[in-house]
Amino acid sequence: MIGNTLVTKQSGAAGMPCNCVYIVEKVGIDRELYLSLTLDRAAAMATFIYSKEGGMAIEDVAEQTPEKVHRLNVNPLVGLDEAALKTAAKQLDLAEYEDQVVHLFKQLYACFWERDCDMIEVNPLVLTDDKRVLCADSKVTIDSNSLYRQKELADQEDLSQDNPKEAHAKKFDLNYIHIGGNIGCLVNGAGLAMSTMDIISLYGGSAANFLDVGGSAEGESLTEALKLLNGDD
Repeated sequence: MIGNTLVTKQSGAAGMPCNCVYIVEKVGIDRELYLSLTLDRAAAMATFIYSKEGGMAIEDVAEQTPEKVHRLNVNPLVGLDEAALKTAAKQLDLAEYEDQVVHLFKQLYACFWERDCDMIEVNPLVLTDDKRVLCADSKVTIDSNSLYRQKELADQEDLSQDNPKEAHAKKFDLNYIHIGGNIGCLVNGAGLAMSTMDIISLYGGSAANFLDVGGSAEGESLTEALKLLNGDD
């Protein structure tokens, strides 16, 4: 795999370079479940979403059997409610492993706030053959606005997976996405940038890029923005 291009549903048809392989312990799995913690922006709370059905796309479960998907909002001014966590263990059919479930929910919630997470998704959450509740696989996303607080995590980012021009733009706080059309766009404000691209498309053109320089861009940032456009044939 290393040195080759890996094509998955997440990568798109072009695929992504495989620079390293993560090797993990093999565990005997008795049951697979689903657990995530994300922001419910409408409720202004962190929310656990969990289901007895794991190891598959939770969207499919929610569409076909919505009664199997449970939600637990956590008021940030109050914190976790022990009784609610025990109920969650029952809904996951893990009542006899209640202590492990409660501990896991608490650890995820602490991580969510301490690391400025947008989402922690555990799929699958598993009950092993030797009756341990474990996170067998996970995806964690960090709020990019918090990276100045999460420097340790920011330093671990694999920039080799980024488009070189987009990675360069990021160094100068420019919001740049290469699209591949024939008309370059340099705009002040994301809303104006999107409107400009729409107008270009409406009149039969094709935007080469999205480039929002932001209201505070000046000097070196604007110079680099112009270089990005001029460097695109």
